[in-house]
Amino acid sequence: MGRLVAALGLALSCPALAQQPLTGRQAESYRAYEAATPHRAFAVGTGSAAFRWLSGGASLDKVIADALGGCARNNADKPCTLYAVNNVVLNGRDWQVAVPSRDPAAADIGRLRPHPYVAMRGPRSASGLVVWSHGYRQGSDSTQSPAQPYVGRFVAAGYDLYRFDRQYINDWAGDATSLAAAVNQARQMGYRRIVLAGQSAGGWVSIAALARGAAVDGVIAVAPAHHGETQRMNDVSIARSAWQQIIGGVRPGPRVAVVLFAGDTYDVGGRGADAKAVLTRNGVSHLVIDQPQNFTGHGAGAAVVFDRTFGACLFSFVETGAAPCQ
Repeated sequence: MGRLVAALGLALSCPALAQQPLTGRQAESYRAYEAATPHRAFAVGTGSAAFRWLSGGASLDKVIADALGGCARNNADKPCTLYAVNNVVLNGRDWQVAVPSRDPAAADIGRLRPHPYVAMRGPRSASGLVVWSHGYRQGSDSTQSPAQPYVGRFVAAGYDLYRFDRQYINDWAGDATSLAAAVNQARQMGYRRIVLAGQSAGGWVSIAALARGAAVDGVIAVAPAHHGETQRMNDVSIARSAWQQIIGGVRPGPRVAVVLFAGDTYDVGGRGADAKAVLTRNGVSHLVIDQPQNFTGHGAGAAVVFDRTFGACLFSFVETGAAPCQ
């Protein structure tokens, strides 16, 4: 830890560490970095092999410190410098000046908040708006949780990234109504495309917003859930019926992707078949990735390997309607 803190302090206090253009492996790796999810940081040293980047961190300070520390180890323990933080290339600037905690030009949109430490393009210049809705973790504050890795693909494509943060799950229907209202406000502001992305309760509320008039182009719901773990349910049919109800409220227009995992303790079973049958019957363009091999558990969508396997497919499906990839 001492080395990481020292590396961070040295990089921030030494403007003489001039930033050089990326070369070789640095440039190649940076292309992958651009499609990663915040919080993320890219640090570089003096040789083409001296670099390190990390993504998906809940704490930006820690991501930066870890990237600088890892880079220094690849740089013969010489200090590295930050090349980029989230989607901001620093060009030698102090990141704390170049990357404010909130983009001053980014306004709240109803209950939507701009993702901290991420530069926004605004409704007239951005390719679109992607809204991340987190799940819940009992005993912790999920409003600080990072978006899942595939969301970074939309940011790399020019989307602004906002968050729909909720502390509790007491009123998912009210949350869905608020999300729909905010989405429609964003559309009036000029966002040309809007995509909802969520995990667990965030996936559930993203789908539910469609039946409440959310004017979106696509939804990605990963392991959508609301009723808690199945072992605590007195009657799993209640949760299954509620799922059938919210998926049945989706009408043609947006492209809808649903991802479900084997071994998910929140999944009552049969929901993949429900989604395929109902969305087909309703004429909805859809992609259901149901229990893909090698991905297990409620949080499997948070793994980088999930993005490497399905991220491009999810992005292409929502953007262009490309054929399913399972």
